[in-house]
Amino acid sequence: MKTYKMKINGEKYDARIKKYKNFQVVVEVNGIDYEIELEKTDRRKTEIVRSPKTQPALDVVKTPSKPVVTTAGSVLAPIPGLVLRILVEKGDNVNAGDPVLILEAMKMESEIASTATGIIKKIHVKEGASVQEGEVLIEVGA
Repeated sequence: MKTYKMKINGEKYDARIKKYKNFQVVVEVNGIDYEIELEKTDRRKTEIVRSPKTQPALDVVKTPSKPVVTTAGSVLAPIPGLVLRILVEKGDNVNAGDPVLILEAMKMESEIASTATGIIKKIHVKEGASVQEGEVLIEVGA
């Protein structure tokens, strides 16, 4: 069982509960066992005070941090994360499936691939930026 460290009147004690059954407890304090009988209390007399439940004043709705305007060649963040490296530049030619950036999420690095074949039209993020799920990262066009 768990050991508890305590200080009583300036003296240090190590206590460990060895046995607990009903109201009988065996506690080892600094290597000596003590049998303890817990005092029984009438729990029915205890009043529980609870505050009334209230409805929240505002409804919370998750919205992306940036407006999402997608095109057929938009590369979106699949999960929230941090942009570690951008592997392409504006004007580069890419094929569908080519990695375009590295996204870190939950201490794991993921290659994010182009969704279309074409030319990199616009890069919406910078290295080190935090992105939300569904945010447009890169646009690929003809």
